[in-house]
Amino acid sequence: MPDKKPTLAQIQRTANVNRVALKMKEYHNGDPVKVQHFVRVYTLAKSIGEIEKLSDEEQLDLELAAVVHNVEGDRIPIVRDMLKDCGISDAVAMHVCHMVENDHNYEHISTLDHQILVEARLIVDFKEKNTPVNDIVRKSEDIFITNTGKLFLKRAFNL
Repeated sequence: MPDKKPTLAQIQRTANVNRVALKMKEYHNGDPVKVQHFVRVYTLAKSIGEIEKLSDEEQLDLELAAVVHNVEGDRIPIVRDMLKDCGISDAVAMHVCHMVENDHNYEHISTLDHQILVEARLIVDFKEKNTPVNDIVRKSEDIFITNTGKLFLKRAFNL
């Protein structure tokens, strides 16, 4: 079976996300723990988004949000400036900032890309914090809604 060639949208998405990821590595001053955290969340979110068949626009928003979700302090101005410096449109930046601002607020999830960001971040956080299985099950029951996120959660923790 021949390899499927990436679309122009996929090539542009990869270039945009790579520019932002480089900015995040600079932002974290090469701190390996913080860099590895956003890389794990990004990788998981990207996979879930692709399996759940997000549109190109949703996938871009998801991937960008996954890369920048771990900005500390007054997050939104920093994220907005970082995205702007990388040539990301105002509309995309606005949505990404909304997702980042609400990535711990489970009652304000209104889009599938935001849902996937939350699920990916939680799986990574559970693993990094060695969360007890009972706490994972209790906390995730009402939060996880995508089939792929639920599957990844089950496989990550042998649930």
